[in-house]
Amino acid sequence: MEPWESTVSLVHAVPRKLRAAVVGTGSRGAGLAKAFQASPDWELVAVCDADPLRAARLSRKLDDVPSFAAIDELLDCVELDAVAIATSHRALYGTVMTALRAGKHVLVEELLADSLERGREMAAEAESEGVVLLAKSAASFDPAVQRMQKVVDSEALGEILFIEARRTETGLAQADRDVFWDLSPDSLAVLDHVLPDGLNPRGVSAFGGDPLGTGRDCVGHVYFRLPNDAPVHLHINRLSHVKSHRLVIAGTRLTLAWDALVVQERLRLLNPGLLGGQPRTAPYWAEPILLQQQDDEVPVSVLDAENRARLATELAHCIRGQRKAGSPNAPALRVLSVLEAATRSRALDGQASAAVAPPPDGQEPAGTGHKSTLWST
Repeated sequence: MEPWESTVSLVHAVPRKLRAAVVGTGSRGAGLAKAFQASPDWELVAVCDADPLRAARLSRKLDDVPSFAAIDELLDCVELDAVAIATSHRALYGTVMTALRAGKHVLVEELLADSLERGREMAAEAESEGVVLLAKSAASFDPAVQRMQKVVDSEALGEILFIEARRTETGLAQADRDVFWDLSPDSLAVLDHVLPDGLNPRGVSAFGGDPLGTGRDCVGHVYFRLPNDAPVHLHINRLSHVKSHRLVIAGTRLTLAWDALVVQERLRLLNPGLLGGQPRTAPYWAEPILLQQQDDEVPVSVLDAENRARLATELAHCIRGQRKAGSPNAPALRVLSVLEAATRSRALDGQASAAVAPPPDGQEPAGTGHKSTLWST
């Protein structure tokens, strides 16, 4: 082979940058736009928002990329591979379907849809068009969450005894949806990522309250059991004076505690000491490196930006086939199934409601988990 032939081969081996636009230029959309612009996999070619002034403001911050007021105009005027969507809850379905029907790959950072039926319709449309539909929470890409998943997978915790999650905000930020659909999705997405069976609840119960008379629940509790009968409790609150995003997974051996808003020690491994009268002193796992944290302090906002960058990379890998996509929207459908079950339960004063959604790829359908010896039924 001549030297010039080797050089040509190397040039052709480097994939071109994919072209993306972001629809919705609020805080989430702005974060996604910055992640795509900084990514080596992507070229940010446009932003879009129904409020043209807001779109223009973000455009100026991003080297004056073109801005549009409607997705139809965007798709007609710009050549692109993918659309990242961060619109309001009400606009998700129409925006996602418009992009999919135009043959574009789609990323939705938060909820896939406002109902499970619509989420399934989107998934079917993506399959029909032969494009990637990726709906994931950026929190799932937190390195601490990745470590948590590995620890749970290693069975270092022993059998899971219970899970507690807490997600609170300091004001009524979302007027178009209740607290269940507003604050639960991130916590549920993290649980789906961490648990070996994904979200596979045995009935979902939900209780809520609207103490300010807003017409929507502002405070809520979601309760369900895992296939081994271990209870899961999620507390959500828009009226808290303290912002929080925490998760505790307690096992018969060790307990994991994750706090998304803590810079250092976001993930801690706790030894409960005595459980059932027996001291727990033996080593329970062989990979302590899984919990090592960075020594340098990194602001939470920077960590959020890094998580969105990983999300953009994941989309590029799915499009290029570097990572097997499988059913990339199955986790999002499982989250939607739990939210719909919570809504039904809330309407029935907390009566448990079934949640039915796709199992993790390659795993058995819901309801086939092993029976625990920890709880009687």
